[in-house]
Amino acid sequence: MERRPATERPLTATDVVLDVSPATRVLSLWKLGGRKGRPGGVTRAEAHKIARTLPYQTLRVFLREQFRCAPSEEEVARAIELPDSGICGFGMDPAYKSRDSIAAVAGAVSSRRATLASQIAGDAARYLPEARSWKKVRVWFVIASQTMFDAVSLRASADGDSVPTILINLTDVLSYGNTTAERLETLEHVLAHEVFHAGLHQAEVTLPGWDDYRDNSLSDFAYVRRVMLDEGIAHYIDWRERPGADTLFTWKPSSRETFAFSQLATACRRLRQPGAARGDLIEILQLAGSGPLWSKYGAISGMFAAHRIEVALGKKVLRQAIEAGPDEFLKTYRQVARRNPGLSGIPVELITLQ
Repeated sequence: MERRPATERPLTATDVVLDVSPATRVLSLWKLGGRKGRPGGVTRAEAHKIARTLPYQTLRVFLREQFRCAPSEEEVARAIELPDSGICGFGMDPAYKSRDSIAAVAGAVSSRRATLASQIAGDAARYLPEARSWKKVRVWFVIASQTMFDAVSLRASADGDSVPTILINLTDVLSYGNTTAERLETLEHVLAHEVFHAGLHQAEVTLPGWDDYRDNSLSDFAYVRRVMLDEGIAHYIDWRERPGADTLFTWKPSSRETFAFSQLATACRRLRQPGAARGDLIEILQLAGSGPLWSKYGAISGMFAAHRIEVALGKKVLRQAIEAGPDEFLKTYRQVARRNPGLSGIPVELITLQ
């Protein structure tokens, strides 16, 4: 019998695995040993087991690559067992003090796992291209230093298994609100943001419009174009239904929108200046998608571009532009902006000839 070709399908809840155990194991250890551990080595042995798990190995790799924090497994185990001690990336005292609040968030995620996964996948799939198959996206909830990061999407775990991995730092999730309900509501948006990244990195592999954007050594302007789509859509998913979104996504461009495109134009002018030091250029490029939220000129201008495309041409056209890649995404926004003189344009440096 002749096999029928696999049909493409959207990302669904079954493709998103929410795992709070990396965090709850630490919380259980603290419940057993308090701040000073338990005599006899019981808590020390468990702390070492936790430090050796794949989620915390992956966290160590991420901290080393992004923050130049390089604690050893022994140091991580000590920081977990004795939260007063601390080490770069694992300053656990704030988490220990707020352990009941962290436990409440972890418990809420666990009890609503199916509903939460469905909501997250649905929000991300609204704009994701479909694919013939999806690798499951692992979401590991961990406990780490406060304010270093709240969420990050990685292409693989520390053992190089190529399974998309998202780390959620529950210590930082506490800043999302004053109650568990408020924190969980914002967490849903953040998770949809990160799951979109994880899904797009899979889907783009077979999409011709992404061929020139998969290289790690992109040109400066190609990098900005990619950030405007990848980070821009992720931020749009994150922010389009948050409380107060109606003051961001307005008919007349908001101050945030105008500022983002102004910063985008400034960055492009600086990137094309002859004789600029490479270190300065790298800093400009990093600000496209990293740093303070409203200063991320690539991500935020891309977010507003996505909004303008969807409002003017509909969700279907926006999805088609995403599937066709960064060049088509900017081309589509450009068409929308030409019809509305109140909208900001795209710097000429970002326009490609097709």
